[in-house]
Amino acid sequence: MNLFLIKHTIKYLLTSGHKYGHRIHSPFVFDFVQSVFRAKYSKSVFSPIENRRRALMLDSRKIVITDFGAGSKRKSSNTRTISYIARTSASSGKYARLLFAITKRYQPRTILELGTSLGIGTAYLAYGCPEAKLISLEGSQSIADEAVHTMEACGINSAQIMVGNFDDTLGEALRKLQYVDCAYIDGNHTKEATLRYFEQIYPYCNADTVLIFDDISWSEGMYEAWQTIIADERVRISIDICKKGLVFFRKGIEKQCFTIRY
Repeated sequence: MNLFLIKHTIKYLLTSGHKYGHRIHSPFVFDFVQSVFRAKYSKSVFSPIENRRRALMLDSRKIVITDFGAGSKRKSSNTRTISYIARTSASSGKYARLLFAITKRYQPRTILELGTSLGIGTAYLAYGCPEAKLISLEGSQSIADEAVHTMEACGINSAQIMVGNFDDTLGEALRKLQYVDCAYIDGNHTKEATLRYFEQIYPYCNADTVLIFDDISWSEGMYEAWQTIIADERVRISIDICKKGLVFFRKGIEKQCFTIRY
């Protein structure tokens, strides 16, 4: 049982602002809530992805994974079934749709993802902006192979998956992209690694870039990393939705931190 996550979730529920944007005085954040959090899309849009998810959740094949990050809090073995990974690591429907809504609203030209897993979140990012150049990093070759099948099943040909330790592949991915309009950081959930990725990605960001951090309440260290990032003067707007955190570098606006119910 993750006591830190439980305590943080209770605090979040007690302090978060209204999900409909009431009493939000930032025009940018109010628009974000209305156009992203409250966006409604037909389930049929995501049918190919969700069909693939269901197939993965029924897949009993075992694979040996390579884990360069903080590891699993549930299992110590590096042998997992595909169904187990799909249940515990793939982006849930609620948060996957958030990824889609963000790329749909802001239409990034480039998307960077750290942590492909089985490719469900990757597919949602790609569906929101099919024209974007998308590079996703995955540490384990066996998992990346399944993610490639996910891209094929979902009709996505714009995503490139790079395999290896993020410390080795992130620099190459950034050089290939040249700039980052949207980044989803969902891998190696440690304070040190998260702060390192932030600093490495920042020089490639612009005023319209959005960074999405996953599992900011996963551990005390991850939450400390999140607090360090949102205190940084380069970050102008931050939004804490408990499980994930979003930061923006928009110029000419007052620095503000929001905690919003999602």
